[in-house]
Amino acid sequence: MNTASIPVTVVAGFLGAGKTTLLRNLLERCEGRRLAVIVNDFGELNIDAGMIAEQTEAVYSLENGCICCTVQDDLLAQLERLANLHPPLEQVVIECSGVSDPQRIVQTLGYPKLRRRLHLDAVLTVVDAARREPLEGEYARLERMQAAAADLLLLNKCDLLEADELAAQRERFGRGARVLETIQAQIPDELLLGEPSRKLRPHGQDGIDHGELFDSWSWQGEASFDGARLKHWLEMLPRGLLRLKGLIRLAGQGETVWLQYVGGRFQLRPATAAEAAQGSRLVFIAEKDAGLRVDLEAGLHNCFS
Repeated sequence: MNTASIPVTVVAGFLGAGKTTLLRNLLERCEGRRLAVIVNDFGELNIDAGMIAEQTEAVYSLENGCICCTVQDDLLAQLERLANLHPPLEQVVIECSGVSDPQRIVQTLGYPKLRRRLHLDAVLTVVDAARREPLEGEYARLERMQAAAADLLLLNKCDLLEADELAAQRERFGRGARVLETIQAQIPDELLLGEPSRKLRPHGQDGIDHGELFDSWSWQGEASFDGARLKHWLEMLPRGLLRLKGLIRLAGQGETVWLQYVGGRFQLRPATAAEAAQGSRLVFIAEKDAGLRVDLEAGLHNCFS
């Protein structure tokens, strides 16, 4: 039986950046979705798990250690167990401790016992943009490693900064990953989960309207795609496009695949027969006012076989 691979999103960032706030925002809006959250807080008491456990029963704690080192075997066991749940999960989210290197977790997902059942969806790193005293020494090095691993980097608490201060933070962290400016770690659910769901509650808590920050649109059709032209198009996508995900049919054998693009990285993954029956569709999320829709849709049409 062709079993669907479960997407895994890794949320990283230094202590106090806003990772748990990001997850709480998500959990408040995803009632009915089969979502599991793995939480690792560095210390004897797993405070983060306690903070979000009231909102979901699918919270799994890895305590008394850093998720990327001393409890890695525990993480493997936990992920393997989640991958075998029935009915299957729709998503797994891992919140790293503030002293974790997310690249270690990414490597863990490549283990043979996991890679057929789970796949990396995205690494989101949250940065406290309003920190007045910059980190130094090994702490600064760790923060740079967390930022370097990101597909999407959230400059959080940006409402506490003046325009020139925010520009300086974008320059400091924005040389690799796509950078988003956030308040209270609020982002569209699609950026965290990869695709919209009818089960998700409306955006826009605390007066934050995501429509003012992002452009989002969708495509549906029956066209088949030329694989070579599609990959060339994906390699040339502009930085303003933050996320692209959906089901498409490739020309030739008529195989349906999941197309996933986030923060400059893309992958094509075979879809199950049940997924393929849903039909071809794509969801785009771009920076607000980037003016990308016309050119992106024209480029997409050029990939038709």
